[in-house]
Amino acid sequence: MNTNNAQNSVGARKRNLFKSYSLPNPKLPTFLRIPFGGTSMLNKYSIICLVSLSIILWGTTITCSAETSLMEAQKNICNLLDAGNVDAAKISTNKLIEEQSNNKDLPEALYWTMRHCEWTSQYDEAKRLCQLLIQKYPDNPLTDKAQLSIARSNVMSLVMSGDYDLARMNYDKLIGDFSNHPDLAESLYMIAERYEWQRRFEEQKLIYREMLQRHAESPYASKAQIGIARSDTLSFIASQDYEQFEKAIDKLFINFTDNTDLPQTAIIVGEWFYKDGLSKRKSGFANEAKPLYEKALTVWSRFVNVLPDSNLAPEAYCWMGDCCFELGRYKEAIEYYKKSSDGYPQFATLSGIDTVHRWRSVYMTGQTFQKLKESSDINSTEADIAIIEAYERVTRDYKSCPVAKDTWRELGKLYAEGNNWQDTIRCFEAYLKLVPKERCPSEVFYELAKAYDKSENIVSAKIYYNLFIGSNVSNDHRRVECKNRVSEISMAN
Repeated sequence: MNTNNAQNSVGARKRNLFKSYSLPNPKLPTFLRIPFGGTSMLNKYSIICLVSLSIILWGTTITCSAETSLMEAQKNICNLLDAGNVDAAKISTNKLIEEQSNNKDLPEALYWTMRHCEWTSQYDEAKRLCQLLIQKYPDNPLTDKAQLSIARSNVMSLVMSGDYDLARMNYDKLIGDFSNHPDLAESLYMIAERYEWQRRFEEQKLIYREMLQRHAESPYASKAQIGIARSDTLSFIASQDYEQFEKAIDKLFINFTDNTDLPQTAIIVGEWFYKDGLSKRKSGFANEAKPLYEKALTVWSRFVNVLPDSNLAPEAYCWMGDCCFELGRYKEAIEYYKKSSDGYPQFATLSGIDTVHRWRSVYMTGQTFQKLKESSDINSTEADIAIIEAYERVTRDYKSCPVAKDTWRELGKLYAEGNNWQDTIRCFEAYLKLVPKERCPSEVFYELAKAYDKSENIVSAKIYYNLFIGSNVSNDHRRVECKNRVSEISMAN
């Protein structure tokens, strides 16, 4: 999964999908109420899945059109937050409050939108929504949660900005002010997680130990226990002490086999190696990256062998495919991608956790066959069939996924290369429905013009020839070609 090596940066973390703390909403399905693969999702692929999470949150309570409208508005706000467009999110939130002022579910909508802000590290907006909730609904039980959320967001924001002294002062105040709050354990876990992102492992472990003292009977106690072991493991990766790492990873798999956070921990540990490898490769040290990919593969292979039925196994296989892709082991990568996309039908109905890796794996299957084609390791015709099959599946089964738009374009190119004009038209027209014409690459206009021309749809061909001519085209030869063809069409009519 090609992302920058930025486990610790605010920019990377604010777009991650699944954060490694539980959601406290009892209405949620079980698989969404436990932590799962918190830091492992791709930055650029997070948006559509966070929207799916919002749908799940509200899908359990929607019973009328007013509530449906509320959900749609919340989805829009979450989209804006994911895109980093906080100002537009504020405007949409204010509009939501005005239009849904009499909706009994508005306080809960505001609360969960606030939680979304926390998940995406938009802490100022999270605090603003909490303050709105407190001001407008002082008697609502959620205001108590909002008070804690303000204090929690303050601490997390300070940690992520690197102001650790002030973060500790606010952390101590939070514990003093909310010592008996039922959500305190969760809040401490969330704060500890931010320290992990910043590679402040000692501070993280101090919080976990405090959790064990204060909340020994809480479900978060087991999270704190494995959290300490995970922190040690990641610290050895960060310091490149691989001998101690091997001992630590053995301890994780031996001592925490029954801990529900082991799958998430295995995903995160492998991800650190993978992203370190990417960083090396992008810095021009490809040879130094290879052993890091191998270490990531080792961690994830051990995970799927120890817990083959985990609902995070599809994610692990997808990552393993990415490692092999980076290593140039394309046939092996395809096998892992297929296990991720097709090997776990029991998770096919899940709405957030598994779908991401299914479409990602299907898409990367096409990308990997393209690599095999380019390296002449597979017959060109055979490769094209496999690529088209994968891309058609993305657009058919995962039409709302973030790569669907670009997949339509890639399909159009493939069909154009094979002189399949009807499918060329189908795919490029689908692409144009998702991309404004003013932002559409001129190449699409050119290919559509040719396809319509070859299909003897002269009217449409002329439209796209003119769009190509009017675009910022650097290839004068093609522009002259298109102008001549438009003249021929006009003279013939």
